[in-house]
Amino acid sequence: MASVPEPEIDQPTADLIVQLQLQDADLYFESAKGKSREPTDEELAFQLQTEEFKNASQFFVDRRMAMSFATAVQVDGPILVDNFVAEENAMRDRELARYCEENGSPVAAAKDRQSNSEPIALDDETLYKLQILYVTGPGGHCPISGVETTSSESDEAESSTWAARRTHQGPPSMRRCVACREETEFVRVARVPCGHEYCRSCLEDLFKASMKDESLFPPRCCRQPIVINIARIFLTNDLVQRYEKKKIEFETPNRTYCYSPRCNAFIDASHIEGEVATCPECGSTTCTSCKGRAHTGDCPNDTAMQQLLSTAQDNGWQRCYSCWRVVELDHGCNHMTCRCGAQFCYNCGERWKDCACEQWNEHRLLARAYQIIDREQNIPLDAAPQDPDDRQPEINESQLDINGAEPETHELQPDQGPQATVTPEQGRHATFGQTAREILVARTMQELRENHECSHVRWNYVRGAHVCEECSDRLSKYIFECRQCRLQACNWCRRNRL
Repeated sequence: MASVPEPEIDQPTADLIVQLQLQDADLYFESAKGKSREPTDEELAFQLQTEEFKNASQFFVDRRMAMSFATAVQVDGPILVDNFVAEENAMRDRELARYCEENGSPVAAAKDRQSNSEPIALDDETLYKLQILYVTGPGGHCPISGVETTSSESDEAESSTWAARRTHQGPPSMRRCVACREETEFVRVARVPCGHEYCRSCLEDLFKASMKDESLFPPRCCRQPIVINIARIFLTNDLVQRYEKKKIEFETPNRTYCYSPRCNAFIDASHIEGEVATCPECGSTTCTSCKGRAHTGDCPNDTAMQQLLSTAQDNGWQRCYSCWRVVELDHGCNHMTCRCGAQFCYNCGERWKDCACEQWNEHRLLARAYQIIDREQNIPLDAAPQDPDDRQPEINESQLDINGAEPETHELQPDQGPQATVTPEQGRHATFGQTAREILVARTMQELRENHECSHVRWNYVRGAHVCEECSDRLSKYIFECRQCRLQACNWCRRNRL
């Protein structure tokens, strides 16, 4: 059975295919007339196919009409902009004259006029992408037959206002996605607030991951959130709706979920009355205090929760004061930032920094210093401590090809020759080597104290197999190391999680 034509087919060919399919269906039904019997499966299939092609034909008609409207707006854009600006100026002039007549001083009105004079507009590249996606198509011509687009040669001169808004003829045709490093048509690439660009597939993956892993929410790059309005044209309607729903959940403090293990759906404030939350999915009622089945009287003791809290106390874990998650500090200072965004002290659990606790736990600080030193390769014990900026060469992102060959870092390779035999004279320097290691540990601890509030701006590319300290993912070829706090993270975490 034939199907509706693919979007890549040009419009006249698609119209012809639909019409031929409808004619074949009409001939089939003409031959079946006069027979008073129940329709067969084949006839039912032809009926469904005919309905689909009729819907497709109507879709093409509606799309042609919408494209005609869009083209008309594009052609008349300069005139519409000029008329709008003229009307806005005339209205402000009338308001200024009325204010001067009533108050005698135009200063306040002039300030207000100046503050409101800047129009809210999309950047030229976004407008150009929208034009290609919805009006002209990739080739600069309207993809719908029967719709005329504006010509480069016009009888009338271009409006100066419109020309001022159009600052370039068009960006390059191909862009490199910062996540997958693939070359993609620029019209299918989204530029996020930090300036990096993501292809449609990687942007969808980022938004989907942010709805599953709260540490990735809101979607961000280089610590700058990616608002949904920037990415909307690159995401499906279903994904946008699910994201908006998840956004309400993640932004709700002290959330309530359905107590039923088979459901566990989030219950928003509109379904909560008093201390009883009614699940919109299964209809079960949940107590908002103890998060168990709705009940009367005081909340019963939760034995499982008490066991968890006892284990947390024995292991020195801490609970977030906002969402009540139990967290464990593996490395770093006592300044904790929970997935929900709350900041608290790991030592006492109070809001940061409302307590008098120390910034660091000395045992964790010492263990972290040894961890950093031990993972440094090819550094002899008696070597002088290195400056943090000299440990690894910093590379440019244009040198990095994550999917293919290793980047050109111009890294000095260690000597691959035979190791020298330790002589008695060299053995006498063992004490000096141990002292140098102690000095290196002390310096590393001091660096960690000073750089605990790190923005993770500059990174080194480190070869070899490593484990990401954020997501625990194992990488076989490389890792990125922060040049300030020495944190090692994968490419995903350093851009979208930290």
